[in-house]
Amino acid sequence: MNLPEGVKSRFIQVGDIRTHYLEAMPSDGQVEGRDPIILAHSAEFSGRAEFSWRCNIAELGRHFHVYAPDMTGFGRTDLVYSFTDPVGFRIRHLRRFMETLCLGPAHFIGNSFGGGLVLQIAAQEELGLKVRSVVAVSGGGKAPDNDARKTLTDYNGRREEMREILRVLFFDEKWWADEFLEERWRASREPGAWEALAVARLAPEGEKRAFQPMRPDYGKIRCPVLVVAGAQDLLRFPTYAEEMQNEIPGAAVKVFDRSRHCSHIEYAEEFNQLVIDFIMKHS
Repeated sequence: MNLPEGVKSRFIQVGDIRTHYLEAMPSDGQVEGRDPIILAHSAEFSGRAEFSWRCNIAELGRHFHVYAPDMTGFGRTDLVYSFTDPVGFRIRHLRRFMETLCLGPAHFIGNSFGGGLVLQIAAQEELGLKVRSVVAVSGGGKAPDNDARKTLTDYNGRREEMREILRVLFFDEKWWADEFLEERWRASREPGAWEALAVARLAPEGEKRAFQPMRPDYGKIRCPVLVVAGAQDLLRFPTYAEEMQNEIPGAAVKVFDRSRHCSHIEYAEEFNQLVIDFIMKHS
């Protein structure tokens, strides 16, 4: 695992699920009075905390105590899946993860699926997680059922298919060059990794998969929210940022022009400072 300086790889037992997470904090340990940050990664094949947050966690960790878990079914966390309630299952696991580490209220940052997840947590107080603020990067809202989405969901483990996934996620071609392609492809072929995500496709012939997630009422969100979008995002409608700002009370928006689905990676330096300022303001 290739991690930035100061970022630790750890494991913890969360109920019956062995859970992997990354952790970063100031070298002097001075985070008194600052709520922790929880990072929720994206859910493409090979998705995990390491790939989603490698460009962000060390810098955020200079100011806050940061935790980036691999969600159930991803990375080095147990590769388990709930057919009846996959989203709720992951939210309950995240809540127990925080309880096991004795974490109180936190700021949540999520990308793609992770962004939608943290917005759902903020919109539904009954889920039991205390949310100080949310940063959603291309997460939540309406999403088109297009060829770009099929590129992500129909992956069958071939190396060049992974390159096509990276083309969908990133605007700059450097992010689908061989260096990044190789580690992503190898991660997607680790024992059980492909199966843990491909299992979501299962459904009788001619029927949609059994579980259809419900879209939360974003109007119920009461914490500060920053929506980050890429103007060239192939997995969201062009009106995504505007619609999210209209639906979420008081939401702030930042759109990166030459970026697709992962602006926090393509514009890491600017994104990191944006988030630090946003969280400091709402701490």
